Amino acid sequence: MSYPETTSAIDPLTRLAIRHGTDKWGPHFYTPIYNALFAHLRERSLRLLEIGVGGYAFRTAGGASLSMWAEYFPHGEITGIDIVEKRLHLDPRIKLFQGSQEDAVFLKKISDERGPFNIIIDDGSHLPKHMVASFKILFPLLADDGIYIIEDVQTAFWPHLGGSALHGGEVLKLVRSIVEYLHHAEIAVVDRSHVPPLIATQVKALRVFHNLIVIDKGDNGEPSNHAYNPNNPHAARAIAIIEEELEKEPTPEGTANLIEIYCRSGNPTKATALADEALAKWPDNPMVAMAAFNIAPLTKTPMRIDYIERFLRLEPDNVTLLQALVKARGSVKT
Repeated sequence: MSYPETTSAIDPLTRLAIRHGTDKWGPHFYTPIYNALFAHLRERSLRLLEIGVGGYAFRTAGGASLSMWAEYFPHGEITGIDIVEKRLHLDPRIKLFQGSQEDAVFLKKISDERGPFNIIIDDGSHLPKHMVASFKILFPLLADDGIYIIEDVQTAFWPHLGGSALHGGEVLKLVRSIVEYLHHAEIAVVDRSHVPPLIATQVKALRVFHNLIVIDKGDNGEPSNHAYNPNNPHAARAIAIIEEELEKEPTPEGTANLIEIYCRSGNPTKATALADEALAKWPDNPMVAMAAFNIAPLTKTPMRIDYIERFLRLEPDNVTLLQALVKARGSVKT
C-alpha cells in the first residue's frame, strides 16, 4: 500500500501556504510551481502585486496569500488590490488598495506608486474578460525580466463565466496572441509588411501549467535564423562568444557551425576562408565537409566543385552530391 508524501518532502513555499491558509496549495497546486519559479529571487528587494486579496465580500477576511508572499520574500514590498474594501492587519510591508482590475487609471496609479512590479499575479475575479484586460494594462508596466501570472485558468473553459469549452474564449485568444508575439521575427520572414506591436518585443517566454499561465517579460529581439542580421545584439553576442570559445578550443563541429553562421550573416568571404582553413585541418570530418558543401553555391565555380568533390570522397554514392557535381561542372562548360 502506498502512502502520500510526508510534509518533510514539501518545498518552503508550500509549507508557508499551509501555515497561512492560502488555497494556492491543496485546493490548487500552485506553490511548488511558484517555488521553482521564484526560489532564486527570495532575497531580492522585489515588488509583488497580487490582484485579489481573498475573503470575497467580507472586509475583515482574506490576505492569506499576501502574508505568505511577505514571509517568502523577506525584503519584498507586497501590494494587494481588491474590488472590496479590506480591513486587515497584515505585515507592514503589505499595502492594500481598493479598485477594479479592469480600471486602467487605477492600475496605472498603483503601478506608479508601488511599481514597477517584478511579479504580478492575477488571482482576481477569474472572469476571462477581466484576466485579459488586466494583462493588457499591466504587462507593459511590468519591470524588465518580470513575471506575469494568470491563475485559475479553468474559467476560460466555463461558459457561465464567459469562457468556452470549445476554444477557451478570450483567454486562449490571448495565449495565441502571445505565441504570435514570441515569433514576430518569423512572421516577418514571410510577411515583410508585418509590424509587430510594441508588446511583441517585450514577451520573452510563455509557460502553461494546469490552471496557470506564466508570461515572462524581457527582450524578444532575437532574429530569425532565416533573416540573420549580424548587427542584431543577440546575433552579435552569439557570434562573438562562439568565436571566443573556438579560439580557445577549436573543434570541427563548432567550426562547421560557425561557417554556416557566417554564411547566414551575409559574409560568404569569411565563411569560405574559414571553410578552407577547416578543410585543411580536418579533411575527413563530415560536418566540415557538409558546411563547405552548404556554402558552395555562394562561391566561384572551381571552388564549388572542389567543395563538392571533397564531400564525395566521404560519401561517393550520395546522389545529392553527384547531382550537385554534375550541375557545377555543367556551369563551367556553359
